[in-house]
Amino acid sequence: MDWNTTQNFSSNIVFGILLFAMITYWISFSLFKESKNIIQIGKLSAIIANILLFFILCSRWIVAGYFPLSNLYESLLFLTWILLTIYLYIEFKTKSKLLGAVLLPIALLVNGFANLTLSAEMQKSSPLVPALQSNWLMMHVSMMMLSYATLIIGSLFCILFLVISKLQDVDLQLVDEYTSLVFYNNIFDYYEAQ
Repeated sequence: MDWNTTQNFSSNIVFGILLFAMITYWISFSLFKESKNIIQIGKLSAIIANILLFFILCSRWIVAGYFPLSNLYESLLFLTWILLTIYLYIEFKTKSKLLGAVLLPIALLVNGFANLTLSAEMQKSSPLVPALQSNWLMMHVSMMMLSYATLIIGSLFCILFLVISKLQDVDLQLVDEYTSLVFYNNIFDYYEAQ
């Protein structure tokens, strides 16, 4: 078994773990609103998927000799890892179970597209062309992926807010940089209490 096959197998395991985590969040959100054990299982699954993705990216970096952002497959794996990292950070800060039910499907879709749609040839690490053999590749592409992830998460939060405000009356108040986290906590707590 070669290294690419091992990495692809690990990436497929990440897909399965993300699917399991998403289902546990949805079950907890729809059926067992008071149970925190199911949420903890989903959160632990997301943490395991995040760690496994990190090791996949690091192993591709070690094997290929460059930061793994040179093809679509590697970029999508990196985007999935960033989405999961930001999601876990926000969930740690806000303690809201609604975030996992909203953000995990997007991470699952990105990872599923990378694993199930792209051909095996596109998933292989290949040597960089001379034009891409620059340190700016790592800086530029990683910042672009970070901006894509924050844009996706911000868009999902906006859609979630529109859905919540359509279903319930939400009292909008002036929000500054210090109370924005409190504002998000209040919105999520208000919706979860309903």
